Amino acid sequence: MKALSLTMNAFGPYRLKQTIDFSTLGEESIFLITGPTGAGKTTIFDAMCFALYGRASGSDRDQDSMRSHFADQEETTYVDFQFELRGKSYRILRMPKQMRKKERGVGWKEDPARAELYMVQEDGEKLIASKIKEVNEHIEEVLSLDYEQFRKMIMIPQGEFRKLISENSKEREEILQRIFKTQFYSELTEYFKTRSKSLEKEIEQFQWKINQEIHKVNWGLDSDTSLEDEDPEKIIGLLEKRLDEQKQWINEERAHLEVLTNQSEQYQNDLQKAKQLQENFDELERAQEEHQQLKKRDGVIREIEAELTKGKQAAQIFPYEKQWKEREQELKEQKELLSKKEEMLQEKSKEYEEIKLMYLEKEAQDDERQALKEDWKNKLEEQKKLNDYLSISRQLQKTRNSTENFRVQIKKYEEEQEGLRQQYKSLKNKANNEREITNERLEKRNFLEKLKQQSHSLERLWSELKKLNRMRSHYQTFMKDYQEVKSHQERTKLAYEGALEEIRKHHAYTLSLELDEGNKCPVCGSSSHPNPAQKPEHIMEESELDQLKTAYEKAEEAFRKAQEKLIQVKSEGETQRQLTEALHQDLRELTSNMEETSVKEAYNQISEEISTVQTRISTLDEKSKRIQNTLKEMEDIETKLTSLEETLIIKKQSFYEKQQELTRLETKEQSYRENYTFSTKDEHELKELVQKAEDQYVKEEKKWVHIQQRYSKIRDEFNSAKVSENEAKKYKIQVETAVQQHYIEFKQTFDQFHFMSIEDYQKSLLSEKEMRNKQTTIDEYNQRMAIITDRISDLQEKLKGEERPHIENLRSKWEESKQELNRQQQKVNELHMSVKQNEKVLENLGNLIQDQGELANQYYDIAELAQLAKGDNPLRLSLERYVLAAFLDEILVQANIRLDQMTDHRYQLIRSDEVAKRGAQSGLDLEVLDHHTGQQRSVRTLSGGEGFKASLSLALGMADVVQSHAGGVQLDTLFIDEGFGTLDEISLEQAIECLRGLQDGNRMLGIISHVPQLKEEIPAKLQIDTGPDGSRVKFVFQ
Repeated sequence: MKALSLTMNAFGPYRLKQTIDFSTLGEESIFLITGPTGAGKTTIFDAMCFALYGRASGSDRDQDSMRSHFADQEETTYVDFQFELRGKSYRILRMPKQMRKKERGVGWKEDPARAELYMVQEDGEKLIASKIKEVNEHIEEVLSLDYEQFRKMIMIPQGEFRKLISENSKEREEILQRIFKTQFYSELTEYFKTRSKSLEKEIEQFQWKINQEIHKVNWGLDSDTSLEDEDPEKIIGLLEKRLDEQKQWINEERAHLEVLTNQSEQYQNDLQKAKQLQENFDELERAQEEHQQLKKRDGVIREIEAELTKGKQAAQIFPYEKQWKEREQELKEQKELLSKKEEMLQEKSKEYEEIKLMYLEKEAQDDERQALKEDWKNKLEEQKKLNDYLSISRQLQKTRNSTENFRVQIKKYEEEQEGLRQQYKSLKNKANNEREITNERLEKRNFLEKLKQQSHSLERLWSELKKLNRMRSHYQTFMKDYQEVKSHQERTKLAYEGALEEIRKHHAYTLSLELDEGNKCPVCGSSSHPNPAQKPEHIMEESELDQLKTAYEKAEEAFRKAQEKLIQVKSEGETQRQLTEALHQDLRELTSNMEETSVKEAYNQISEEISTVQTRISTLDEKSKRIQNTLKEMEDIETKLTSLEETLIIKKQSFYEKQQELTRLETKEQSYRENYTFSTKDEHELKELVQKAEDQYVKEEKKWVHIQQRYSKIRDEFNSAKVSENEAKKYKIQVETAVQQHYIEFKQTFDQFHFMSIEDYQKSLLSEKEMRNKQTTIDEYNQRMAIITDRISDLQEKLKGEERPHIENLRSKWEESKQELNRQQQKVNELHMSVKQNEKVLENLGNLIQDQGELANQYYDIAELAQLAKGDNPLRLSLERYVLAAFLDEILVQANIRLDQMTDHRYQLIRSDEVAKRGAQSGLDLEVLDHHTGQQRSVRTLSGGEGFKASLSLALGMADVVQSHAGGVQLDTLFIDEGFGTLDEISLEQAIECLRGLQDGNRMLGIISHVPQLKEEIPAKLQIDTGPDGSRVKFVFQ
């Protein structure tokens, strides 16, 4: 990536729009960024990093503090950055979240953050992304660097040089992980670990399943096989042998089962035949008894047959009787109806004659009714005109009153409007300093947050420092106890060893008593004994020796524990010291040393400053609250003024409309007075006249309509009565004829069946249900008699020559055979189930053992890989660290090329091969080889200037390696913020020469420094000047 141009507006100290055109550098690829302290040199880095990633370059800068305090309320904070990458040009525009004054009304509103990314082409710009998330993702994609990688590789911010070489192995690992994206190796290591545990659990599960299957084996009651601690392969052999035996037993038992089955079936057949014969004898007895009972009912059945015959004859006569009786009843009813209709005809004839005379009389009065109607219409028209005239008069008066009311209201609203304008002007003067208070509140709050962070860090440092002092005191006390334990161990050791020596001397003396001159010594084999062992003064007892040994072993164990405790105490103390020094490293500006009193004083000073700032913030909050209340009042007044303005417009419009309405009504009233005359202008009097004329007309009209309706109705009723009376006479004659005919038909049918009398016929009548029941009784009797007779004949034929069988003897034999058969069947089933179960177990065991073996082979490989990958090896080096170490070696090769030049061949950075202690990971620790002494030492021992050279070399070397490895990353721009002030003249010249060598790679290098020699050596300068309206920036060339 190569920077082309950078534009900042209202950003940091740059209030006015500032554009930096890097193309003006031409062949000068190294330039110096110079200007007063606080002018905004590092802000240029911040602007680039903010444009690309939405974050500042340094670790102590945040996005919310980027808006310039010099900027006016209406100005917008933004950064516009254009850069070139792999032959393509990009432009990114980014704005932070910022507070802006409302365009309408008073107060402030928050504008959200925005970002836009364009590709610059010959025919214009093409928008690539306009959402913050999409822009961030696209930037990381085209640069192939995330924020942390970009900050480490391209921008080395002020105060962060030393971190490149002073961070410990773990922190350096995290940096290299982010840069080279080696999380794949970590994930691979975790996969091996997880897979190894998974396989181990699976093998355990298979073993559990194998044990479960072994417990399922049915060896049989006759087996004494023991499975305690037996190998599964041996158990399989025993099981196969047992299966062969069990299968042979099954064949023998099945043959015996077949014999018993045939015998039981024979007994069962004999019993079934005897049961059938016994049933036939019983059935014959039951049939003969039922036959006797049926013969006893023969007389009753004959009587039922006679009743049924007479009932059927009476049923044939009944329809003719029914028709004759129905016609007689109808004739009676028709005679009564005819009498009533004759009376009705006489009444209707009389009414018709009377109404006919009244109708003719009213018909002759039609002219009088028309005259009444015309008079009513005239009066109704006059009433309508009078109502219109009176309505116009009333509207005219109402409109005059309304017009005057609008005139008064308009004057009142205009006076109220002027009062509110004066009040708003007064409040606006009170709220003029709102912006200054808001800016100061924001500054104080940011400053307070920084103070609180420093206070928290000091408090933690103080706490850790006290803990370190307590550990030092504890260490001194512990060392006294340790020396006592050590002395006691040495004393008990000497005593025990002395006792052993006395025992050896006593044994030698005992042996010497058995020596004879000329005989060989059983110990040394010598035949000469010039100096035999002498009797010791004190003979050590065995119990005494045991006591000394026990005392020595206890002292030795106490000393071993004390040594372990000493190692632990030293380790904890060293860890606490490193932690305390690391905390103090970041707080050197606040406290010069690591004394508790100094830290406490710095903490108290920060606390007092926090209290002062909090008091000021409270004062500003109160002022802001009062101003906000004033602004709220102004908003309320603006709302009222807007509402009043809208009301005045409406009222004035209404006043104009009322004036027009007044003119129209006056004209209309004048027209009515000139064109119409009224019999009376009293609307009530005229209304009564109209009502009277209407009543007279309506009364006469109703009488006429009523007479017409009655005449028509009575005439229709008279005609209808005449027709009805004639029809009734005709129908009566028809019914009399039908009665005579149906009686003749009934008499002929009755005589045909020779009933003795009508009473005899009526007694013989039966309902359909009674006839069905009698017929059913007769049919069932005849049918049953025939069945029983046939069955008795059949059974007698079957039982000819047979005797009743003895059932119980046969049943007893069959039950006994069946029980024996069941016992044999159960025995066969149990043997069969045992064989099936054992066959299944044998199959399962074979499969499980095979699968377990395959898993075990996988586990041995994966477990070994897991241990190797996680660093469980002699070098304490994980797979990921091994890869990172390879990258670090490449970086050190490139870094040492420059460090060798800048240190006049004295220093060389090397990666430590020392194995870490206490199980920690190794492989990424850095040391420096001093060629003047030939010794290696920690990079932390380098002085400030030497450390700057080493970190600069490492940063440049890292940039070279990243560009060659990180998948298309192109680093054509590098910025360095301070650090040159720690170099002497020779070192500075060496560093400049090293940096000039970067021009060969077409890189652009920007350096911030106040060192005068750099200003003389570097001709291209980015000059930053300060002023009351913010900073300005421009390129200057010598």
